[in-house]
Amino acid sequence: MAVERHRLAVPDGSSRARRVSTIVLERLRDLFLTGDAAAARPACRVAERTVPTTLGVLVSPGDAPVLGAALGLAVAAAHRAPCAVLCRWTGADAAQPPRSGLASGAARRLAQRLATRSLVVGACGRVVTVALPACDIEARAAAERALAAAGDIPLVFTVAGARPPVFDPLLADLDRLVVVPPAGALEGLESLAIDDAARLGRSAGLLRLPSTGSLTGRLLVATGLPVSPAWRAAAAPALRGGDG
Repeated sequence: MAVERHRLAVPDGSSRARRVSTIVLERLRDLFLTGDAAAARPACRVAERTVPTTLGVLVSPGDAPVLGAALGLAVAAAHRAPCAVLCRWTGADAAQPPRSGLASGAARRLAQRLATRSLVVGACGRVVTVALPACDIEARAAAERALAAAGDIPLVFTVAGARPPVFDPLLADLDRLVVVPPAGALEGLESLAIDDAARLGRSAGLLRLPSTGSLTGRLLVATGLPVSPAWRAAAAPALRGGDG
């Protein structure tokens, strides 16, 4: 996908620094954008103000597990659901099933139901994690099976890699797409990414990672039970379709 370089200008400096900055920007672009998103900027759709039940999350690989769980817990709390499903795709085969730990009864029962559908699952707290296959076609089919089995339980589908076009029909059917740019991402890149998500999905939101309490928040979310105030505050606006 061609991107006009003047739209994503890098700071003045040595030629080597400029080359490194360009490579970083291109990788970020490939992670969050697809098609001709960088060539046109349509008006963002007006997001629904109700809390969604199903979410698609475009996020960097390192932040995917925590962000997916945090959003799943936030959605489950808003809907008073007993648990949430997190479908995770990174483009790499998972060598081991997702980590399991002390889980709620509802999460254990749902994990068992998902496992009968040939899904690789793990339950921890109130979050049931599904590790999706590396193959994009197989991953989409697995996510669709998880979505069907989840019923009314909130589901979060995290895409932690360059988004394959085969995912687009599934993402378009979800209630909301959330873009999570990495820390330090340029403002222009955020705008392009949210425009692309708004064009694809029913509604879109932007979530910025909390700058305080990140380590404590990650440890709490990893248990699948509580969400720290910092993470809750970051997630709330994105779930309403605004900026986190």
